[in-house]
Amino acid sequence: MNRHPRRTRTAVVTLIASSFAAGGLAALAPTATAAPALGTCTVKPNAAGTSVTISGSGWTDEQGNDLKASLNDGESTEPLSIQNGSFQVTRFQKADTVDFVVLPEKGGFKNCTVVPSDAAADKDAIRKARQQGFKDGVKAGKEAAQENCRGPKPKPRHHQGLTAQEEAVEKAYEQGFLAGATSAFDKFCKTHH
Repeated sequence: MNRHPRRTRTAVVTLIASSFAAGGLAALAPTATAAPALGTCTVKPNAAGTSVTISGSGWTDEQGNDLKASLNDGESTEPLSIQNGSFQVTRFQKADTVDFVVLPEKGGFKNCTVVPSDAAADKDAIRKARQQGFKDGVKAGKEAAQENCRGPKPKPRHHQGLTAQEEAVEKAYEQGFLAGATSAFDKFCKTHH
């Protein structure tokens, strides 16, 4: 009966010793190398929605050398021409029909993000400009009416030398401003005189 506790002690000591040995070996094992940092990838549809431009940047290693990578669309994979860490490819297809993925040669992957077309971004900018113009116009119209209801209604300032897109945004702002100013001016003058 004396031998049973000794066997248990021997087994426990052996288990503890092997744990320390395994832990020490794990500390001496070489560490895994980190995957290379991945760059960006965006998919932008054209205004008509008939093609997409897939572009990316930041595709270099730690020394600044271009990475080798491929573009996968779920059906095929083709090598990317990466120069100075950037690439650009145009495909004649709709943005919402394909998920694009960049596959670096050294491992890992980067899903490409779909961004709005310039036309969609322009529509949004015009809508926001019209809303801001209306808000500013209401304020200016009310202030002008408080000074003199027989005076002229306020008009927005017009800027010169704008691009076509900037001109469209400014025109939307002016339309909103005039609508807001007229509404506030007329409302204030009708109720206060």
